Amino acid sequence: MKQNFRKTSKFLFRAITQPVLLTLILVGNGFLVICAVFVYFLERDTNPSMANFLNVLWWAVSTITTVGFGDIVPQTIAGRLIGIVLMYTGTVLFITFTSLLATYWISRGVEVELLPIEAEIEKEERETFSIEKTLKSIQRRLDQMETRFSHMERTQRRLGMRQKEVRRSIVFHPYRRR
Repeated sequence: MKQNFRKTSKFLFRAITQPVLLTLILVGNGFLVICAVFVYFLERDTNPSMANFLNVLWWAVSTITTVGFGDIVPQTIAGRLIGIVLMYTGTVLFITFTSLLATYWISRGVEVELLPIEAEIEKEERETFSIEKTLKSIQRRLDQMETRFSHMERTQRRLGMRQKEVRRSIVFHPYRRR
C-alpha cells in the first residue's frame, strides 16, 4: 500500500508539474485575481458585502469554481458581467484541467503498454532484415549457379555436337573399313 501511494504521488506530481498545466494554473489564478480587483473597485462603495478585498476574493473563487454560495452577490451591472465571465472561465478552466490530467494519465498507461509491443516490433524488424540479407545472399548464389549452369550447357552442347560429328565421321568415313 505504501509503495502504491508513493507511485501515485510521483505520478500526480509529474502530472501537475506539466508546463501546460502550470501555465494554465498561473493564467487562471491571475485572471481570477484581476477580476477580483476589478469587482472590488466597482463594488466597494455600493455593496457593503464587498467592502473588503478578502470578501471579493471569496466571491471570485466561489464564482469561478461554479459553487456560487450566493452569500455575496455583485450589485452593479459591470460586477455581474465580470461574474458571468468568471463562471464561464471557471467551467472552461476546470474542463481543461480535467482533460489535461486525463490525457496525461491515459498517455502514461498507453506508453507502458506500448513499450513491450515496440520492443517486439523492433526485434521482428531486425529478424526481417536478417532474413532479407540471407535471401539476397541466396539469390546471388543462385544467379551465380545459373550462370555456371548455362555455361556448362553451352559447353555440353558444343561437345555434344563435336561428338556427333566425330561419330558421323567414323560411321560415314569413306576410307574406313567395314
